[in-house]
Amino acid sequence: VGQIREHNEENFLVADLTKKARGLTEQNRSVGIQGGLFAVCDGMGGAAAGEIASQLAVDILYERMVDHLEEGHSMQRDDLARRLVRAIEAAGLRIFQEAKLDRTRRGMGTTVTAAALVDDHLFFAQVGDSRGYVMRQGQLVQLTRDQSLVNQLIEAGQLTEEEAETFEHNNIILQALGTADTVQVDLTY
Repeated sequence: VGQIREHNEENFLVADLTKKARGLTEQNRSVGIQGGLFAVCDGMGGAAAGEIASQLAVDILYERMVDHLEEGHSMQRDDLARRLVRAIEAAGLRIFQEAKLDRTRRGMGTTVTAAALVDDHLFFAQVGDSRGYVMRQGQLVQLTRDQSLVNQLIEAGQLTEEEAETFEHNNIILQALGTADTVQVDLTY
């Protein structure tokens, strides 16, 4: 918990898809033939709704990614990427439906930044503005693009990096899981 909020709205996921195991245990620190899955979700919405949205996102992402995996078969890269995008889309729809059913959860949503690793390929899927980085030989490189109003204005040349620091609407993201029935997932590798 930071210095503003009273409770944490983030959730994360570390999973070995081969063993169908999740959590930060020693055994999940290797990547088998089905690949590994890592995600960070930052929830938003009143009361505990953000917390619920981010928990739903990591749970659905994990369930969808391990669902119908054929044991003993190595995961094909394209299949992993496709599964990742579809799992995120499914999580978004489910959070949207849950928010509609329960008035106290109206407006809940979450960002998602997920990384799926298979053999020597790392796929990043993102909705929102939680960032994904890769570190190689002590160099940290940002791989994701913030889906935010401020980033859109910078890319359009309407705002400089310096102006962005004090821009009054720098907390506005362009989309999140749960705020609409569909999302546009950014995929990079």
